[in-house]
Amino acid sequence: MWWMAMKGNDPSLFGALLLSMFVHTLLRSQTLFWTRAGLLTMLPGILVSALGGIVFAHAWPRARGRAAGALFALLLAFGAALEILNLWRLYTAVYPDAVSLFGICLTVVIPVLYLRRVSAVAQTANVVLGLMIAAGLVLLLSVSGRLRVVNLQTDVTDAASLQTAFSAQCVLYPELLLPALWPDSAKRGRHTILRLAALGGLFNVGVHLLLELFFGAAMPEALNPVHQAARGGNLSIFDRLEWLQLIVWTMAVSVKLGLYFYAGTRLTGGRGINENNLNGLPHFVACGAALVALCAVLQRYLDLSAAARLQNRAVWGFAALVAVTGGIRWLLGKRAGPAS
Repeated sequence: MWWMAMKGNDPSLFGALLLSMFVHTLLRSQTLFWTRAGLLTMLPGILVSALGGIVFAHAWPRARGRAAGALFALLLAFGAALEILNLWRLYTAVYPDAVSLFGICLTVVIPVLYLRRVSAVAQTANVVLGLMIAAGLVLLLSVSGRLRVVNLQTDVTDAASLQTAFSAQCVLYPELLLPALWPDSAKRGRHTILRLAALGGLFNVGVHLLLELFFGAAMPEALNPVHQAARGGNLSIFDRLEWLQLIVWTMAVSVKLGLYFYAGTRLTGGRGINENNLNGLPHFVACGAALVALCAVLQRYLDLSAAARLQNRAVWGFAALVAVTGGIRWLLGKRAGPAS
C-alpha cells in the first residue's frame, strides 16, 4: 500500500511525494477559487497536470544531461526556498517578531541530515502524512459546528471564475517530475504520476470546500485561512488547535526538503550509491547555507504570490524544454543520456 514504506533496498517514496504536494496546497493555495468552479474544472486540471508529468517522464531519459540536471536542481532549490518562506510567513503571522527567518531555516534544514537516508525519507514521510491526516480529521471535527452549507457560493460559475479555477489547478508540481529521476519502478509504483495528480487535485478542492463552508464569501480575504479555522476550533480538548497544525506542517516541510535533496543527489551524479545508505549531496553544509542565503534574498526582493506563479511557469517551461529536446533526440535516433 502507498502509506507503507517498502523494506529492503527499495523504499517507496510515493508517500513523500504526496506529502510534498499537500504542503504546497496548505502553505500556498488555499483560497484561489470557489468550490463549485473548482469541482467543475478539477478533472481537466488533473489530466493536464498528469499529462505534463507523464510526457516529462518519457522525454527525460533522452533529454537529461549536465545542463538539464543543473536547471532542474535550480528549480528544486527555488521551490524549497519558497516553502521555507511560506512557513516563515505563517509563523510570523501567528507569533509576530518571535521567530526569525534564520531560525525557521535551521528548524527545517537540520532534520534533513537524518532524512538524507532514502529509507528515512520514505518512513518519516509516511508517519508525517498519517499525522497530517489525523490532524485534519481533528480540525474537521473541531470546526464542524461552524460549517454552514449556506456559505457555499453558488452564483460564481461564470467564464471568468471557471478560467480562474482551471488555471489554479493546472499546476505542474515539481513532485510530478521527480519520479522520472528514480532509478527503478519500485520507488514509483504503477501510475504514480496520475495518482499524485488526482490525489493532489482532490485535496486542493477539499481544502477549498472546507474553507468556503467555514468563511463563506469572506474566504478570499482570509489570511492563513486553514490556520484561522484551526484557531476557531471548539473542542474542549483542543481549544487552540493551531499548534498541532504548525508542528505537522513544519515536519512536512523538512520531509519535502529531504525529498528534494535526494533528487538533487541523483541530478548531481549520485548514481553508484546504495539507495538505503547515507547518500547526501557533497558539501551538505554549503548546500544548506546556500539555501538559507537564497531564502534571505527572495524574502527581500520577491513577493511570495508572484513567486508561486513564477515557479509554476518555470516548471512548465522546463518540462516543455525537456519534451522538445527528448523528441528531437528521438527523431535523430540518439541514445538516452547517462542515467541519473
